[in-house]
Amino acid sequence: MQYVDLAINQQIPSPANQYEKRTIVIVGAGSIGLSTAYNLAKSSSAASSSVKIIVIDPFDRPFAASSSQCTGCFHYGFPEKETQPLLPLGKYSFDLWAAHAGNEDFQKPTGYRPHSFFGVNQGSGNGIEALPDWIQSEQTWDVDEDVLGTRNATVNPTGIGQWLTAQCFKLGVEIKTNLKVIYADLSPENRIQAVVCLRKNLTTIRIDCTQLLLACGPWTPIVYKMLFPSSPIQLQSSTNAGDWIVCKNPCPTTQKTIAYVSFQGILAEKLEFAGRNDGTIWVCGRRDFTAPLPPPGQNAEPDERLIEELFGRAQTLLNSKCRCTRKHDDELQLLSKGRAFRPATQSGLPIMSEVTPSDLTSYPAQGSSSSSGVFVCWGHGSYGLTLSMGTGKLMGQLMCGEKPDLDLSLFSLRKDNNAAKNST
Repeated sequence: MQYVDLAINQQIPSPANQYEKRTIVIVGAGSIGLSTAYNLAKSSSAASSSVKIIVIDPFDRPFAASSSQCTGCFHYGFPEKETQPLLPLGKYSFDLWAAHAGNEDFQKPTGYRPHSFFGVNQGSGNGIEALPDWIQSEQTWDVDEDVLGTRNATVNPTGIGQWLTAQCFKLGVEIKTNLKVIYADLSPENRIQAVVCLRKNLTTIRIDCTQLLLACGPWTPIVYKMLFPSSPIQLQSSTNAGDWIVCKNPCPTTQKTIAYVSFQGILAEKLEFAGRNDGTIWVCGRRDFTAPLPPPGQNAEPDERLIEELFGRAQTLLNSKCRCTRKHDDELQLLSKGRAFRPATQSGLPIMSEVTPSDLTSYPAQGSSSSSGVFVCWGHGSYGLTLSMGTGKLMGQLMCGEKPDLDLSLFSLRKDNNAAKNST
């Protein structure tokens, strides 16, 4: 798939009066950024309004970082105590995703399969027959099919990215890759006017805009600080990284092979497997809370010791002796490996908020403006994919000046910043 490649030192023109036609720049082509672009474009099309939406990303393609490097779970439940406030957003977002499940153009790339979660615990063999063929089963296990809530679905995150990208293109959204945003131009009233981006060949481009959304995943605090260095707002981040591998599924790909299996109930630490519609199995393990975040546009190398540990567990737990029709290879095939960083706040809750004009800089704004046009949406942690469609719709409503379907006060920028200050 081809993405827009910009001419050297090109400026994207804006209308003579930039407020007659809204131009929205979204920084980040992951699940949050593309879901917001998709919902904004849909609402604009339905209202027959004139809105230009531009998504920019430092990677060479959409969905190149955290969004594609995850297990691929849609669900209602959130097990950690600090994430219980996410339940309304989780249900809202799950239902929006589920509404697309009957469409072939969504089903085919994503492999969406409902009721496909299995949590393995110590037990006496209850429910083990429900496990997919590619995983071992033991009589000393019990299987919980309501892990992460009674409503759930397994998807291929790469397919979600393909679907979102295609939908955005259909709706006229521009996606520009290999661009790093480096500067924000504000009016005297502290309202966004333009962003300046850097290409890989070190040439720059200015994009005039009336609204700016930062949805850069784990890099959002870095980008915000670079664009608004004197802002009194400090985005508080927490490291949440994890290494992963992808193996070839030894069994034929069927609807039943698309499934999520968790061994946290036995191991007391994270170990997840996900069979996908492309004939692969995703495996990820315990989290790393000290790994350094790479610069925007770069992926980090995994810890080879952890990769060996994951591969060893895959060799032990993947079922090489099942009775499926395919002859299994003598050795499990490792197809790819990597390290993913989750965009995590210190509170464990995401931020979905506009930045007020007085919070963009330490300098007083001239005149009066109720809106800066700058929005921040990040910090969904390990739940970005499942929460993204709901988040995108709510952010679209917020950016259009509409009342969001859910109360977003819990996810406000000010609330998060005050909480961080009180904890120090």
